[in-house]
Amino acid sequence: MIDYLEYFGLKEDPFRITPDPNFFFPSKSHRQAEKLLKFVVDNGEGFCVIIGEPGVGKTTVLRRFLRDVESQVIYALILNPTLNPEEFLKTVLNDFGLDAENKEKDQLLKDFKKFLEATVKKGKKILIVVDEAQNLPVETIEELRLLSNLETDKEKLVQIILVGQPELDDKLRLPQLRQLNQRITNKAYIVPLDFEDTKKYIIHRLMLAGQVSVNFTEGAFKKIYKYSKGIPRIINILSSRALMSAFMENSYKIKPENVEIAVETIDPSILDIKGKRKSLLQLLLIFLTTLNIALILFIIYKLTTNG
Repeated sequence: MIDYLEYFGLKEDPFRITPDPNFFFPSKSHRQAEKLLKFVVDNGEGFCVIIGEPGVGKTTVLRRFLRDVESQVIYALILNPTLNPEEFLKTVLNDFGLDAENKEKDQLLKDFKKFLEATVKKGKKILIVVDEAQNLPVETIEELRLLSNLETDKEKLVQIILVGQPELDDKLRLPQLRQLNQRITNKAYIVPLDFEDTKKYIIHRLMLAGQVSVNFTEGAFKKIYKYSKGIPRIINILSSRALMSAFMENSYKIKPENVEIAVETIDPSILDIKGKRKSLLQLLLIFLTTLNIALILFIIYKLTTNG
């Protein structure tokens, strides 16, 4: 039985939600984030922070950047940052291939500095990269500031990249992290795509996947943008399911109706539909409350005048 990718002449799934650097789409904010990351590494800057809402493509930018600088850096990539300072330090050392078991913190720091100095002498740069960094405990973020103090007379021994959701920005502004926040001069914000970039994004991914016969109508593009609000992860989900809907109809054209069918298969909270319904309910409650108050005041007025 023919599958829907074969039906549309696609070599691979163009709308996977995994962060594949090969499918990187260079919107303005994505390009700026990528350029900033490269600038930070090239110039030996201490800290870099990338901020964006869930699903906007932060991890894709990060993975593309790490792939491109692989020959000039050694990095530890921390994907589960909910660690206390000592656990975090041990995880970093383990990622660099160092033995961190059964050692006191002083010894861990000595081993780490020795590793950093030896690596820098070989002409390599060392990065600590934290994804989902909004989950870092405050005391662990402070530990990162202390690690950034490791340096020679000429350069930083380690560079730190934090990638996270807007909550990370809020956390960095806390009074106890004031010293660290003052050091962060390199920060980029990745924002959702606008309508034109949403269209280009879908076409871009289809072309990379070997698109032959897929045709999204203008109306379908508008529906996808309306429901996704330009967030790439949601664009992928909607586009993939709209393709499946068209396939089930034996059609090569993706129409607004196919997007509506795709929407029906998705948890409303993902598309913030539930939030809109909740707002309408709140308006109804306000209306009923106001009506009740008016009715009570009217009854009091009648009782008073009759008395």
